[in-house]
Amino acid sequence: MGFVLFVAFRIFTPPVKTVLVLASPDGIREARLQHVFYYSNPGFKISVRETPPENTPLFTPWHTLFYLPEYTNAPAGKRDERMRWSAGSNRLYFEINGAPIWGYDFITQSPKHR
Repeated sequence: MGFVLFVAFRIFTPPVKTVLVLASPDGIREARLQHVFYYSNPGFKISVRETPPENTPLFTPWHTLFYLPEYTNAPAGKRDERMRWSAGSNRLYFEINGAPIWGYDFITQSPKHR
């Protein structure tokens, strides 16, 4: 039974590659950009977690804030994905080839566009 569950889990869980982990300027949060492979072009998943205080053995889970199944507005080999924090660490932005795709405001806890 355990083997069947393991195979089912592997079939329904797509391969994921962590591309970037970026700490906020104030050091309170970390953002993680991952490629999720369902098709030939990757999807994008952005997760955020609070940075645990120093010498704390507790694990802090990642929370997914954004998921884009596939980005088809650029050729496969010409994607330049970037995440960046605002100077005050209150906003997180995601861009592909210089075009804004998504942003999040941590004060209002809502998605933002420039």
